[in-house]
Amino acid sequence: MTWDAYNRRKNALREMLEVADRRPGTTLTELLDTADGAREAFPTETDALFDLQMTWFQRLSGQMDRLLSGDSETPELVPVTAWVTTAAELPGARALLDAHRDDPALRKAIAKELAYLAISAGSVVGADLTTHGRRIQETAREQLAAAPVVPLRDDARPGLITRLRNAIAA
Repeated sequence: MTWDAYNRRKNALREMLEVADRRPGTTLTELLDTADGAREAFPTETDALFDLQMTWFQRLSGQMDRLLSGDSETPELVPVTAWVTTAAELPGARALLDAHRDDPALRKAIAKELAYLAISAGSVVGADLTTHGRRIQETAREQLAAAPVVPLRDDARPGLITRLRNAIAA
């Protein structure tokens, strides 16, 4: 993939996620049809799902690294906290991934994420990591559902970083 293609994909995905954050319930097909250059950047929905999953996992692992580098007395809560924080930061991505969680193309990525959650909580490699990871994820979902979420308005102005990034890109 060329740098141009890479940058087009990242810009299209960023725009898709901004729309998904503002408009809960938007489908991946709708996002691909409305975001500038998304259909050219992602020829199939599977291509978009893979980039979406990678974006989610990178943010989740970054959260996990920050939390694990601190002095946590309860390492089993670290992946729950990281998952909840990431889901709050990327609500559109989480909703889209949840809508496609049964997609066979994501099966391997989801299994790796569940194993990552379990190992981060202190599970021993070789144990049933998928089951433990699923329990961690369910706990995180429950905590996220209990927390108040402030929805973004559709007409909300982009933040300073987004405006600077857009100005530089222009």
